[in-house]
Amino acid sequence: MKTKKDIEYSFNHTRDRILERYDFKITREFYDGMCKDVSDLTSAVNLVNIENQNNDTQMIFDIKYKFMDSIRVVWSDKRECITTAIKRR
Repeated sequence: MKTKKDIEYSFNHTRDRILERYDFKITREFYDGMCKDVSDLTSAVNLVNIENQNNDTQMIFDIKYKFMDSIRVVWSDKRECITTAIKRR
């Protein structure tokens, strides 16, 4: 059975990757705020790269808030949300 990759799936996956890679636990409200910051391109976000996929455009952003180190996330234009967090090189 194929997994439906909706906003809830993206939240759970991103939450788990942030915990695993940055040792920081986020709530759904925090995730929603990060998604809003990326969609609005607030001062907390910095575009790192754009990757064109077959059916989607994925953008990589660094998100920096005062109380934590920056987190690198992947935004999906198709899903209109953050889909995962990746390690900074």
